[in-house]
Amino acid sequence: MSQVQLRFEYLNSGTVSPLVLRFEGEPPPPPPPSFAPNLTLAIAARYYRPAMQQQVQRANWGVANDITAAVAIRYSAAEPLIASHQHRWQKTPVMITRASSSWQIVPQRTQQLSLAWQQLPLQQQSTANGWRIATLKQQQHTANWGVAALQQQQLQTAYVYPGITAQRFDLLWRTDGEVTRYYRLPYGPRPPSYICTQNYVPPSGKITLRFVDPAQPASGSLTLRFSNANNPIVCVLDTGGGLIPNAPDLPTVDTTKPIRPPRRRSYIMRPELRCYRLSDNLEINIISATWSLSRSNWAATINLACGSRIDRDRLLSGGPQKFKLLINGYEFYGIAEEGSMSHSFGQSSWGISARSSIAELASPNVAASSYSNATAKTVAALISDELAGTDWLVDFDMTDYTVPANVFSYQNKTPMEAIAQIVAGMGGMIYPDGATNTLHIKPQWPVVPWAMTLEVPDIAIHDGVILNYSCSPASSPFYNAVFVRGEQQGVECKVRRTGSAGDIIAPDVVDAIITDQQAARQRGTAILADCGAKEQYSITLPIMAELPPCLPGMLLGVTWQTDIYKGLVDSISINASRNNDGGMTVRQTINLLRSYEQLP
Repeated sequence: MSQVQLRFEYLNSGTVSPLVLRFEGEPPPPPPPSFAPNLTLAIAARYYRPAMQQQVQRANWGVANDITAAVAIRYSAAEPLIASHQHRWQKTPVMITRASSSWQIVPQRTQQLSLAWQQLPLQQQSTANGWRIATLKQQQHTANWGVAALQQQQLQTAYVYPGITAQRFDLLWRTDGEVTRYYRLPYGPRPPSYICTQNYVPPSGKITLRFVDPAQPASGSLTLRFSNANNPIVCVLDTGGGLIPNAPDLPTVDTTKPIRPPRRRSYIMRPELRCYRLSDNLEINIISATWSLSRSNWAATINLACGSRIDRDRLLSGGPQKFKLLINGYEFYGIAEEGSMSHSFGQSSWGISARSSIAELASPNVAASSYSNATAKTVAALISDELAGTDWLVDFDMTDYTVPANVFSYQNKTPMEAIAQIVAGMGGMIYPDGATNTLHIKPQWPVVPWAMTLEVPDIAIHDGVILNYSCSPASSPFYNAVFVRGEQQGVECKVRRTGSAGDIIAPDVVDAIITDQQAARQRGTAILADCGAKEQYSITLPIMAELPPCLPGMLLGVTWQTDIYKGLVDSISINASRNNDGGMTVRQTINLLRSYEQLP
């Protein structure tokens, strides 16, 4: 049922009930008429004896000393006598009988026998009619008459209890012969319906624009205009309801920052471990799986324990096969590369060694080659050239710059080895997303250690979900400046930590890809962020809907007893295994770097 909330800005000045609410644009009600002691009421009504019902067709009010507009029944305040053109009613004896109905005047009240009232919350229902004269007020199933309030109100209402799906009010006010009709208000929850539009709906994630014709050199900004005529018609289901949606849309896990698992006494999870071959979606029976990735590696290392030799061969038949791991609802993609077998008395095991699916662009799955850029290109363009002809895309989340001609080159390297050389020279890291075939390029330190205290973490964990917790020192000499230079056509820059004197200089760094100040700044930032006083924490966590895998490069907020801090995820290892009884255990172990550097 819909709800309406009323908020008032001023305190009540002492007014008691009844309270009258008027809305903006609503005409003020007419002034009430003066109260006359000889108020008379005449109602033209028709009676149906078989059904014992009364239907009101017309009502008139008058403030005269005589009866006004009496058509069928006459009421008089001076003489308690009721007369009808078809039936005659007498005061003596006290009880007046008409057909199968009994009317009682003493104590000043008439009641019809076929009357039933049901008291429901804020609602009354009557099967017939009830009349009450003691308080000069009449009530009817389709009309309410209040003489004390000097107003007339007629209700034409259809009630469906308890839903109350429809309600309509026709209010009639009469003052000095003037009748004013108020707004008819439809009430009730709206039904569900589809809302269709041809307007552009932004997709989730990144979009790729492909142009057929080459671009013409132009200065200034480039404006792209799109037409809705070519867009598909998208229909969205409106669930209906009232002011409060009955089925609100729930955000996905990665739209909330930080992701914060709730504190509970216990966490109920249903562990899941499945493996599917992507070529035909054939499920492979596996007993355990391990998935590991760090910032320094461009592909995850995957180890599978198969249930039989047939399952192992299904991932190697016809060459290395791509597969999908499903662990507690999260997907991980890989490519099987090598198989193994171990046999002892009464026990055999079959295993698969694999890497992330991006390994299809690395040795031994692709041949090595040599390359040298004949023309000037940006770093993002150099990476895109290595992915040309494949179904992989690049998401470049670093500052791009131009590399002059004949500066970048390599000998006998695969495409992924060449991309790793470019990204490492810039001080970046690689994360392959096999679900969308996207290669994410981002800085090794998305948040520098001395600025972590002011940043919002991606995931916030607490000791309620921490299963194992340990730490070890990971300190290195402190530097606040470093010289970064290129080679033949490079630049030489001194990268200094903001706010410091820049007097403690780290060893020089030389790389051919450093051809721009932006390249030197990004590489120098990564070097200065690696040094200083740090600790490495090993934290074991579950994997559930409220706590996804903590991927390398994420900023993690940790609450352990009285210690609260933030750190960068350096590596992650996910282990899922079944025991002989069919029970399953799923854990993620992360290595977290905590820095004790603060803002200068």
